[in-house]
Amino acid sequence: MPLVAALAASHAPNILLEPGAEWEEFMELHYRMAPQASTSKPSLDVQRRLREDAEKAFAVLGSDLKSASPDVLIVVANDQFVNFFFNNIPTFFVTLADEVKGQFTRHRFHYRNQKELGRAILKAGLEAGIDFSYGEYVELQHTQLVPLYFLLREPSIPILPIYVNTWVDPIPTPGRCYRVGELIRKVAADRKERIAVLATGGLSHFPGSPRIGEIDAEFDHQLLQIIREGEGRTLAGYSLEQLLQAGDSEFLNWMVAVGAVGDAKASATFYIPDHVATGWGFVSWNL
Repeated sequence: MPLVAALAASHAPNILLEPGAEWEEFMELHYRMAPQASTSKPSLDVQRRLREDAEKAFAVLGSDLKSASPDVLIVVANDQFVNFFFNNIPTFFVTLADEVKGQFTRHRFHYRNQKELGRAILKAGLEAGIDFSYGEYVELQHTQLVPLYFLLREPSIPILPIYVNTWVDPIPTPGRCYRVGELIRKVAADRKERIAVLATGGLSHFPGSPRIGEIDAEFDHQLLQIIREGEGRTLAGYSLEQLLQAGDSEFLNWMVAVGAVGDAKASATFYIPDHVATGWGFVSWNL
């Protein structure tokens, strides 16, 4: 059947960190790397407001996900040297394990994995000229766990982690990621399960770059406006350089969701600059 829901959400670690000591300790390295941020650390009150605003955004996405009653949630994210290193960097990776688990700070997660759906996507990809990498042994990390904490804390349904390489050059173009999303939409249409998609990451930020601490709010708003208008296919024509220049490499994860929803207009969007490093973005499509 057609996809029943699609979501996109930032996975910035500080979304899930408790305001105060936990936030400060975890972000201390960032403050040292980004002098422009160290002079304007968010106060405890600001940290609390950011957490409240993120929770409000996630509440809308979570309500839409619950209303859609999915049987499985595909989670599209990037790996950050937890599972893949320079000896093996897949462009697109599908998880075929029976179960997946991971930990972020004090939070532990354990889900069933929908490997049958994963195999269907692999097979359809081969027929369509998209060669996915695949494997059984992956560890969930903050790129999945931060949004899952708010959207699927209890493992009531299985997930299917799909990875996009947004981290190590060369990385795929927006158009290629969009086509992966189109493939997922076609696979879902032939399945009996009610399938939802969650893409994570961004929005603009510059980890590991001399520009760390900057965000490009203007470009982020441009992306969100296009999504609100249901013109996501135009984003497939963006160049990789456009995204990289704005610090939106992780928007490639979102491009998979954009391809999956086609011309659907977003039903809700939120944008929250964190005053530290990242423009947090949240989107829901009611399908």
